[in-house]
Amino acid sequence: MEKRVDLTLLLSFYGAMLTERQRDALRLYYEDDLSLSEIAALCGVTRQGAHDLIRRGESQLLSLEQRLGLRARWVRICQGLDTVKEAIEAGKSGHAIEIINTLLREEEEQDGF
Repeated sequence: MEKRVDLTLLLSFYGAMLTERQRDALRLYYEDDLSLSEIAALCGVTRQGAHDLIRRGESQLLSLEQRLGLRARWVRICQGLDTVKEAIEAGKSGHAIEIINTLLREEEEQDGF
């Protein structure tokens, strides 16, 4: 995935676990496409300070994803649902049910049920 899209997704999943300043800096950088200088002015820090906020926030997001894997699970489920939709549209409802059962089984195994 493109870095910008990937980090925007990670921010939506894990943003609440960052400091408010990190979350704000990442949103301004990735969602609003502001420059480091613009972010620095808005956050009341130097350009280097804005850069550091963003890099530390990115590092935390990647670390959280590595430990928790919510984005990876979400992507897998979305891909599975796309396959289910295609199977239903092709008139293969039995195959769609198999895919749904596989997705449910994988989620149960992931959660340890």
